[in-house]
Amino acid sequence: MDVSFDDAGFYQAIETRRQSENLSWRQLGRKLGLSPSTFSRLARGRRPDIETFLRLLAWLNLPAEAFMKNLSETSTNPTQDTLAVIATALRRDRAIPAREAGALEQLMRVAYARLTAPQEPPNRRSTSGRFQNRKH
Repeated sequence: MDVSFDDAGFYQAIETRRQSENLSWRQLGRKLGLSPSTFSRLARGRRPDIETFLRLLAWLNLPAEAFMKNLSETSTNPTQDTLAVIATALRRDRAIPAREAGALEQLMRVAYARLTAPQEPPNRRSTSGRFQNRKH
């Protein structure tokens, strides 16, 4: 199991979100209670301390797994991982009431099962007689 932190991806996610909110690094630092030097260190590939990491994850609204390399190699059941991420995101979304989040989760489970099921060959029924009674 060789899981590692994607520091470049983490910094890029911060940069993308910062730009989308039209914030300077200084403004972002004030907003999150972080020093501007924190972002300089991240830009140079340094890893954040755990408190900074958690604060930035919360602001990015992303799970820590989004920045873990080689995580899929350690997964024993990728279907459960995908569905767990979706379910967690639905439950965390404050715009969705808890009961409806559960309903959406069930819909996602059904859709996921259907989309990942082995495909049956198409029905080879002849359609030549379908339009026989039609006048041209």
